[in-house]
Amino acid sequence: MDTRPLNSQWLSGRIRHRRLRPVHHVFQYNTGMLALDLDEWHRVGALSRWMSVERRNWISLRRADYFRPEEPDLKTAVQDQVQHATGWRPDGRIELITHPRYLGYVFNPVSFYCCYAAGESSMEGAVPKVIAAQITNTPWRERHIYVLESAPVQQGKAGWTSQRFVFSKRFHVSPYNPMDQEYQWLFSFRGPELRIHMNVNREGQKVFDATLEVQRTPLARKTVHSHIRRFPLETLKVTGGIYWHALKLKLKGAVFQNHPDKLDHEDPAYRRGREDQGQRVDTAVPGTGKVSSWRT
Repeated sequence: MDTRPLNSQWLSGRIRHRRLRPVHHVFQYNTGMLALDLDEWHRVGALSRWMSVERRNWISLRRADYFRPEEPDLKTAVQDQVQHATGWRPDGRIELITHPRYLGYVFNPVSFYCCYAAGESSMEGAVPKVIAAQITNTPWRERHIYVLESAPVQQGKAGWTSQRFVFSKRFHVSPYNPMDQEYQWLFSFRGPELRIHMNVNREGQKVFDATLEVQRTPLARKTVHSHIRRFPLETLKVTGGIYWHALKLKLKGAVFQNHPDKLDHEDPAYRRGREDQGQRVDTAVPGTGKVSSWRT
């Protein structure tokens, strides 16, 4: 049995959502996630009797839940996609930031594949060379991926190192958000700390933002058990929260937006993003990176 310490980590912190227009709605909650080194996919199941790979357990991982499930090896699938999108084949660690399954159930609104250059470590605050963001919507369970690259590394206040991306929306996520929106994503790194912030703009005004702030802890038996005690049903909480806050928005007067596939054929948003296979969607703002859009 391989007894070497793992490079993978637990992420513990909080997430906040703020809807500013046309109705106001704010919430935040504590959360826990997995930052999995894809080279360790088959090792994490040996950490605890409560954690498994490809087998139902309190916490489990299944290949079918992630990018291109028809490809047996997830790391190879991500490497192939990044190489196709950017011309660079990842040669270092690929870290998957995600929720695993809890009691056999999973829903991830977004999972991030952070691709590092050879020799770089996320625990030391290294900035990924490429980030692939896999989005899943509800209730449709469709998948889309944005590949983010080549953003200048910016040194900020208090030791944070950041990258920015600005791009147009190509995938229907919330039934209360229309398609004619712009995303501004900011990824910030400081040692074992990670912050991901997103602004959503429409017609030059910010209508929504979300912030994830987490602290990394090495993945070990003790942290698995601590995580289960703190977040025993995390994915059920995520899905339940989505529908609970959707109800609150409806009661506040939020307007339901049809899926792009169901819009009138003359609508500019009709089937937007459905055929994307590498379309550049970044807005070329100085100091930001390139973004390509892919329906999977």
